[in-house]
Amino acid sequence: MRMPSPACVHNYLLRGHDHARVDRKVAAVMLAADPRARLTARLAHRHRAAAMTYLAEEHGIRQVLVVGCGYPMRPYVHQVVGRHGPAHVVYADPDPVALARSRAAMNARPPSRTGFILADLAQPASLTGVLARDTLDFNRPVAVLLHHVLHLMPDPSPLLARLTAMLPSGSALSITHPTGDLHPRHKAAAQAATAAGMPTWLRTQAEVEQLCAGWRLVRGGVQPVASWGRGHGASPVSAESCGAYAALALKP
Repeated sequence: MRMPSPACVHNYLLRGHDHARVDRKVAAVMLAADPRARLTARLAHRHRAAAMTYLAEEHGIRQVLVVGCGYPMRPYVHQVVGRHGPAHVVYADPDPVALARSRAAMNARPPSRTGFILADLAQPASLTGVLARDTLDFNRPVAVLLHHVLHLMPDPSPLLARLTAMLPSGSALSITHPTGDLHPRHKAAAQAATAAGMPTWLRTQAEVEQLCAGWRLVRGGVQPVASWGRGHGASPVSAESCGAYAALALKP
């Protein structure tokens, strides 16, 4: 039996169809500890469109690197960005099955372009190779989406340092990250997931801010996902209902 896949567990929480019994078992123990875990997943997924809409409308960014894209779930990033002009989007994931499903579902029509790369997030160079550069021009601003992936890494600093070094001024960093700050049940769910075979590292608001060191936080800084970006599709539910922070930052 394979180990649980974070992409499949997240897909199950979003009521998708790409998951196996081992993934559902992890999701079940998470839901037992935090019955609102599905809400957190749903709000984090919805936030992706809100963040990309803001960056396209306010900063004209139409190049996106989606780190840890997981299994395809609408709305697709290139569709959201493509409402504002031609979108160039690279989807990256360490799960070859997830990437194959994404490729089958999410190829963009011209003038937009999509690329798909199998990338080990612990080896940041795999995100910036020739295949990525076939789709993205790293001499112009790029938005990097790190949505619900950094909690799977004990130390994401090498990944962030690599991304910071390769991106030009005006680029953007969009993060969603689970936390135990907002309610004890969120910490209990992370502990349950770790015990079930999916190691999870929660981070505080200050720690999420530190992930953006050297970048300029916008839209109110690090906020609960449910509170982020009023007027850009934010949810009316209370902050503590959703166990994750959102941050959006620009490179000076």
